Amino acid sequence: MSVLYTLAPIELVLAGIDQEGPQYQEIEIGEARLLVEQQSMDRCRVVRLISSNPMDYLRNEFQPGTELKFVPRFADKRTSDSSFRKISATPSYL
Repeated sequence: MSVLYTLAPIELVLAGIDQEGPQYQEIEIGEARLLVEQQSMDRCRVVRLISSNPMDYLRNEFQPGTELKFVPRFADKRTSDSSFRKISATPSYL
């Protein structure tokens, strides 16, 4: 439990505390990981790039603020270990 000592009214201090923040998810493209914020069902915005390859940081499509569009891609059944098809979302650069 925390105690907050302030002269500001409690309504001002707690304004917006019940609002939900942005929804982030991590996606992988090749060896790079991207932290993205979901904009709509098929679009997201890059928030952060996590990669050990310095060349990934020079790619325009990985820059923070870039919008990506998800394009569903179905895996080939012959290369899949399971008996069902996996659906993966591959972002495309806008």
